[in-house]
Amino acid sequence: MHVLRAALLWGVCLMGLSSGLRAASAQTAPPLAPLPPAPRISHAVGVDYGSFLYLSPGLPISAGGASLYYRGRLRAGIALSAGVRFLHVDRAPAGFAFEGFVGAQLAPIVGPWRPLAGIEIGGTSLVSESLQTEPNYSPEEYTPRLHPLGPVYAGFVIAPLRFAVWRFVFQGGGVQIATHLPQFGNAVRLQLLFAQLEWSF
Repeated sequence: MHVLRAALLWGVCLMGLSSGLRAASAQTAPPLAPLPPAPRISHAVGVDYGSFLYLSPGLPISAGGASLYYRGRLRAGIALSAGVRFLHVDRAPAGFAFEGFVGAQLAPIVGPWRPLAGIEIGGTSLVSESLQTEPNYSPEEYTPRLHPLGPVYAGFVIAPLRFAVWRFVFQGGGVQIATHLPQFGNAVRLQLLFAQLEWSF
C-alpha cells in the first residue's frame, strides 16, 4: 500500500514538473521570425545563340545570331524582356546585322522547370535593301521577292526546355515564329534557339 502511494505521488510530481518545464520553455523561447515576402519582381540577365531561316518562297536567307538580354519576372508569373541581337548573314554586304527587341511572356515556376511562352517585337537592320541579290535571279526579279522584309518584326516565342539550378537557368531549345512588318505574313521567319544561359539576381 505504501509502495502504491509512493508511486502515485511520484507520478503526480513528475506530471507537475513536466508541465512547469513546458510552460517555462514556452515563455522563454523566442517567437519564430516570419518568412520574408517574395520580391515583387525578380531580375535576370542572359545570353543565347540560335539560327534563323526564312521559309517564304524567294527568300533563301539563313543566318545565325547571339542575343544579350534582360528579363524581369513579376510574382504574377508574367515576364518582361528587352535585349539586343547580333546576326551573321552571308547575304548582307557587311556580313552581319543588328536587332533590338522587347517581349512579354508567361513564365510559370514548377519546381526546377521554367517554361516560357509569349511574344517578341523588334527592330532589325536585316531589311530588303541591305541584302545582296541572289545569283539565280536578276535584280529586277529579285527586288519584289525581297519586298516583305521591313525594319520591324513580330512573332511568337515558346521555350519549354528551361530548367533552374541555383541562380542559373539553362535552356536546351526554343522556337520563334515571326514575320516582318508592315506586310504581315508575307515573309515567315523561323528562329531555332540552340542554347541559353540565364543568371538571376
